[in-house]
Amino acid sequence: MSDNWMTVIAADPLAMPPKERADAAFNLLKTMRPEAHDPYLYLSDKPEFFDCGGNFENVFCPFCSTDIKEWWRKPIDDWWNSVDRRALAVVTPCCGRATTLNDLDYNWPQGFACVAITLMNPDCDLEPEEREQVEAALGLPVRIIWEHI
Repeated sequence: MSDNWMTVIAADPLAMPPKERADAAFNLLKTMRPEAHDPYLYLSDKPEFFDCGGNFENVFCPFCSTDIKEWWRKPIDDWWNSVDRRALAVVTPCCGRATTLNDLDYNWPQGFACVAITLMNPDCDLEPEEREQVEAALGLPVRIIWEHI
Protein backbone atom coordinates (compact mmCIF):
# COMPACT_ATOMS: atom_id res chain seq x y z
CA MET A 1 0.00 0.00 0.00
CA SER A 2 1.30 3.46 -0.83
CA ASP A 3 0.96 6.68 1.14
CA ASN A 4 0.77 10.34 0.22
CA TRP A 5 2.22 12.97 2.47
CA MET A 6 1.22 16.62 2.27
CA THR A 7 4.08 18.78 3.49
CA VAL A 8 3.54 22.48 4.01
CA ILE A 9 6.82 24.41 4.09
CA ALA A 10 7.72 28.07 4.34
CA ALA A 11 8.37 29.39 0.82
CA ASP A 12 11.52 31.09 2.12
CA PRO A 13 13.91 28.23 2.96
CA LEU A 14 15.65 30.17 5.76
CA ALA A 15 12.54 31.64 7.39
CA MET A 16 11.85 30.60 10.94
CA PRO A 17 8.61 31.78 12.51
CA PRO A 18 8.24 32.09 16.28
CA LYS A 19 7.38 28.72 17.88
CA GLU A 20 3.90 30.00 18.78
CA ARG A 21 3.12 30.70 15.11
CA ALA A 22 4.44 27.31 14.00
CA ASP A 23 2.32 25.61 16.66
CA ALA A 24 -0.75 27.60 15.60
CA ALA A 25 -0.30 26.60 11.93
CA PHE A 26 0.31 22.97 12.95
CA ASN A 27 -2.86 22.85 15.06
CA LEU A 28 -4.85 24.56 12.31
CA LEU A 29 -3.75 22.00 9.71
CA LYS A 30 -4.60 19.11 12.04
CA THR A 31 -8.08 20.62 12.48
CA MET A 32 -8.51 21.17 8.73
CA ARG A 33 -7.52 17.57 7.90
CA PRO A 34 -8.60 15.44 10.91
CA GLU A 35 -8.55 12.29 8.76
CA ALA A 36 -4.79 12.64 8.19
CA HIS A 37 -2.36 10.48 10.14
CA ASP A 38 0.99 11.11 11.79
CA PRO A 39 1.03 14.92 11.85
CA TYR A 40 4.52 16.24 12.43
CA LEU A 41 5.98 19.71 12.96
CA TYR A 42 9.60 20.11 11.82
CA LEU A 43 11.61 23.08 13.14
CA SER A 44 15.34 23.58 12.66
CA ASP A 45 17.85 26.38 12.24
CA LYS A 46 19.11 24.59 9.09
CA PRO A 47 16.91 23.90 6.08
CA GLU A 48 15.99 20.37 5.18
CA PHE A 49 15.10 19.20 1.66
CA PHE A 50 11.48 18.13 1.35
CA ASP A 51 11.06 16.05 -1.77
CA CYS A 52 8.06 14.63 -3.56
CA GLY A 53 9.19 11.01 -3.41
CA GLY A 54 7.77 8.89 -6.21
CA ASN A 55 6.13 11.96 -7.75
CA PHE A 56 9.55 13.30 -8.79
CA GLU A 57 9.77 13.78 -12.54
CA ASN A 58 12.22 16.52 -13.48
CA VAL A 59 14.08 19.73 -12.67
CA PHE A 60 14.10 22.71 -15.02
CA CYS A 61 15.95 26.02 -15.14
CA PRO A 62 13.64 28.73 -13.78
CA PHE A 63 14.89 31.15 -16.44
CA CYS A 64 14.97 29.23 -19.74
CA SER A 65 13.12 25.99 -18.87
CA THR A 66 16.06 23.78 -19.89
CA ASP A 67 16.00 20.26 -18.40
CA ILE A 68 18.76 20.31 -15.74
CA LYS A 69 17.96 17.10 -13.90
CA GLU A 70 21.32 15.45 -14.62
CA TRP A 71 23.26 18.59 -13.62
CA TRP A 72 21.12 18.98 -10.46
CA ARG A 73 22.38 15.70 -8.98
CA LYS A 74 25.81 17.17 -8.15
CA PRO A 75 24.63 20.43 -6.50
CA ILE A 76 22.07 18.54 -4.40
CA ASP A 77 24.74 16.04 -3.33
CA ASP A 78 27.14 18.90 -2.56
CA TRP A 79 24.44 20.56 -0.44
CA TRP A 80 23.67 17.30 1.36
CA ASN A 81 27.36 16.79 2.21
CA SER A 82 27.98 20.45 3.06
CA VAL A 83 28.85 21.74 6.49
CA ASP A 84 26.74 24.85 5.76
CA ARG A 85 23.25 23.60 4.93
CA ARG A 86 22.06 27.21 4.68
CA ALA A 87 24.09 27.68 1.48
CA LEU A 88 21.63 27.06 -1.34
CA ALA A 89 23.09 29.29 -4.07
CA VAL A 90 23.75 27.77 -7.50
CA VAL A 91 24.43 29.01 -11.02
CA THR A 92 22.37 27.36 -13.73
CA PRO A 93 24.43 25.36 -16.25
CA CYS A 94 22.35 26.48 -19.22
CA CYS A 95 22.13 30.28 -18.88
CA GLY A 96 24.74 30.86 -16.19
CA ARG A 97 22.30 32.75 -13.99
CA ALA A 98 22.39 32.84 -10.20
CA THR A 99 19.52 31.25 -8.28
CA THR A 100 19.08 28.79 -5.43
CA LEU A 101 18.35 25.09 -5.20
CA ASN A 102 15.02 26.10 -3.69
CA ASP A 103 14.05 28.24 -6.68
CA LEU A 104 14.67 25.68 -9.41
CA ASP A 105 11.54 24.59 -11.27
CA TYR A 106 10.75 21.15 -9.85
CA ASN A 107 8.13 18.98 -11.49
CA TRP A 108 6.42 18.10 -8.84
CA PRO A 109 7.07 20.82 -6.25
CA GLN A 110 9.93 20.26 -3.82
CA GLY A 111 11.78 22.65 -1.57
CA PHE A 112 13.99 23.48 1.35
CA ALA A 113 12.73 24.77 4.67
CA CYS A 114 13.51 25.32 8.33
CA VAL A 115 9.82 24.84 9.15
CA ALA A 116 7.53 22.16 7.78
CA ILE A 117 4.27 20.50 8.70
CA THR A 118 3.55 17.01 7.38
CA LEU A 119 0.31 15.05 7.29
CA MET A 120 0.01 11.49 6.00
CA ASN A 121 -2.88 10.68 3.68
CA PRO A 122 -5.05 13.78 3.96
CA ASP A 123 -8.13 13.44 1.78
CA CYS A 124 -7.36 16.48 -0.37
CA ASP A 125 -5.14 19.47 -1.03
CA LEU A 126 -5.71 22.79 0.71
CA GLU A 127 -8.32 25.06 -0.80
CA PRO A 128 -7.06 28.61 -1.52
CA GLU A 129 -8.88 29.96 1.55
CA GLU A 130 -7.37 27.25 3.77
CA ARG A 131 -3.91 27.99 2.43
CA GLU A 132 -4.41 31.68 3.26
CA GLN A 133 -5.43 30.73 6.81
CA VAL A 134 -2.31 28.58 7.24
CA GLU A 135 -0.11 31.39 5.87
CA ALA A 136 -1.75 33.86 8.27
CA ALA A 137 -1.22 31.52 11.23
CA LEU A 138 2.40 30.83 10.28
CA GLY A 139 3.06 34.44 9.31
CA LEU A 140 4.79 33.29 6.11
CA PRO A 141 3.91 32.33 2.53
CA VAL A 142 3.97 28.57 2.04
CA ARG A 143 4.72 25.94 -0.60
CA ILE A 144 2.85 22.64 -0.64
CA ILE A 145 4.68 19.44 -1.51
CA TRP A 146 2.99 16.12 -2.22
CA GLU A 147 5.27 13.18 -1.50
CA HIS A 148 4.23 9.77 -2.78
CA ILE A 149 5.77 6.75 -1.09
